[in-house]
Amino acid sequence: MRQRRAYQHFKTRALSRPEVREAYEEGLDDLRIAVRLAELREKSGMTQTELAAKIHTSPAVISRLEQGRNVELRTLKRVAAALDARLTIEPVAS
Repeated sequence: MRQRRAYQHFKTRALSRPEVREAYEEGLDDLRIAVRLAELREKSGMTQTELAAKIHTSPAVISRLEQGRNVELRTLKRVAAALDARLTIEPVAS
């Protein structure tokens, strides 16, 4: 329990810095997108390999995408189209 309190204290202190908070929130956004894409892929009954073949890329690219790494708009558009999904990106004021 002591380690958890130490971590929470560290996290609170680190997130009080604007640049750290921004990076943290950006990472959360990438992870939310990744989880949603994996859910859509699974719901469609496709494997990562099948989805990769459908958009002419490698399964490794799909894997990285579903881990929230290397998220590029162009790839997101192609994946959304392959999953018969609509990709919505909307700038929101801070």
